[in-house]
Amino acid sequence: MAERTIICASPRLAGRSASAVALAEGLLAQRFGQDTLTRIDLARLSIAPCVGCDACRTAGSCFQHDDMDGLFATLARTDELFIASPVYFAGPPAGYKAFLDRLQPLYWGDARHGRRRPAHLLAVGEGGDPYGWEPLAVCTRSALHVAGFSLQRSVGCIGAHASLEEYVHEWLGMHDGEEPLPPDAASAKGIEHGR
Repeated sequence: MAERTIICASPRLAGRSASAVALAEGLLAQRFGQDTLTRIDLARLSIAPCVGCDACRTAGSCFQHDDMDGLFATLARTDELFIASPVYFAGPPAGYKAFLDRLQPLYWGDARHGRRRPAHLLAVGEGGDPYGWEPLAVCTRSALHVAGFSLQRSVGCIGAHASLEEYVHEWLGMHDGEEPLPPDAASAKGIEHGR
């Protein structure tokens, strides 16, 4: 059995990112019903920002103890990670950026040198930003790397009238009505999409 985790990185519990996550939950449960599926809404958690003190370099963990402690345990047992995030000025919203920055203790560990588990990003935005949403993907790719993940699919659901269903299918690796690809198949194909 595999363990999959879906993170809703939006500060809004009822926004488009949350709707995308709800749709993905249903589709993944249909396809991988026997596996464990965990949903995390960052808006429900208390994660202080990284203060750049570098204490985790010697301690191996952050001196701040908040909801990030539980997220480390979840990430450690996750075989495949899905993240839906809104785009704020081409990058991540504050709560999601705090989560990414707080992965810093893992930089000093062995996670970045070991096996790479697949991760997939869905960027949700209204559009109109002249810088697009690539900075969001770059921040995500860099931070997840230290946690032992490889960002394999980046999908942009950009535009006020963009069809969430279409982009969620692409985010999950489903094309033309197919079921989601298992992580090893997605890895073998080297899938990465962007819009």
